[in-house]
Amino acid sequence: MNGRYQMWLNYDNDKKKLQFPVLPEDIKVTIKDKPVSVSLETVGEVIHKTKRDAMVISFSCFFPASYGSYCAIPESKFLPAKTYHQAMLERIDMDEPCHFVLVAPTLPVNIYAIITGYTFKEDGGDPGTIQYSLELKEFRSVTVRTIKNPHKKASVSSGSNRKNQKKKKSSKSKMDKYTVKKGDCLWNIARKYYGEGKQYTKILKANKTVLNQAAKKRGYSNCRDGRLIFPGTVIKIP
Repeated sequence: MNGRYQMWLNYDNDKKKLQFPVLPEDIKVTIKDKPVSVSLETVGEVIHKTKRDAMVISFSCFFPASYGSYCAIPESKFLPAKTYHQAMLERIDMDEPCHFVLVAPTLPVNIYAIITGYTFKEDGGDPGTIQYSLELKEFRSVTVRTIKNPHKKASVSSGSNRKNQKKKKSSKSKMDKYTVKKGDCLWNIARKYYGEGKQYTKILKANKTVLNQAAKKRGYSNCRDGRLIFPGTVIKIP
């Protein structure tokens, strides 16, 4: 047993640890690049280097039925082959990636990976020992950056403002009602609400029917374009 070499397949932030009892004779690590070829008329072929593919690790080994000199762990930590096998099956079904760690002096590996292949068998000549092949593919988390469109935001904001203004305006038209008092005229009422008397035409336009009805009740044909208004008449302030 060489303590300098260890191999682990952990899970749940290394809370659930699994150390391989036997190290494989060889481990194949595959890393493929993704060059992009572009043909330019005046230059010719141009190779552009892009991000590489995920790392793929594959190897074959066995979970022994009994402890032996070939094991890479102390005998006190040795588990039955079926226990190792069950742990592998559980890691295949997990939603989160596993943490694969190869402790080696020259070529260490420390990645998060997903199990993409696990085949196993039990030979008649060595009952209880489980032969297996394992393939792992590197897991790389992706952070998607959201780019906000300032023009769209402004548009949405202005649209929201228009909606809010409409709501305010509509609520104002419902809420702002005024009961005419003795001595009132539309000019003074407009100056009270709008700051200037010449805005009285807004009030007249919104209340002409009501003002005409009030004038007719008192013997007049109409309100004479707002010059005749009577106490007790309820008008709207648009």
